[in-house]
Amino acid sequence: MTRLRVEVPLRLATLAPAPLFAEESHTLVVNPQGCGVKLSRALDPGTRVLLDGLPGGAQARARVANCLPLGVDGKWFLLGLALETPGNVWGITKPPADWASLDVPEPVPVSPAEDPTKKKDWPYSLFSQRGEAHPGRR
Repeated sequence: MTRLRVEVPLRLATLAPAPLFAEESHTLVVNPQGCGVKLSRALDPGTRVLLDGLPGGAQARARVANCLPLGVDGKWFLLGLALETPGNVWGITKPPADWASLDVPEPVPVSPAEDPTKKKDWPYSLFSQRGEAHPGRR
């Protein structure tokens, strides 16, 4: 499914039986199946987490699918999270057409300023209009 480069603020907290950990963060990319989150700590794949403070006051449960270090200093990690219940929990008011295949309800609009279809507005203007780059693909 199409990934959108959107910063959605959230609070990530581990769920039992993992050691207690919580941190304010934001997404880097989202789709109805999950997201990529920048975090200051590595979490093991399979760790269950709660995403809180999502648009409209929503919460979502997810599992860590992968964890990669960002850089060599060990200060930041990119976590790939898979939602336990797929859906548009990100508050995207006009999602890509392929998101509709999940039959998820339309979100409550957050604000026009957060509409990713406005490609000329910041932060969307920082990214290429051609989509994601895939090295080695043509």
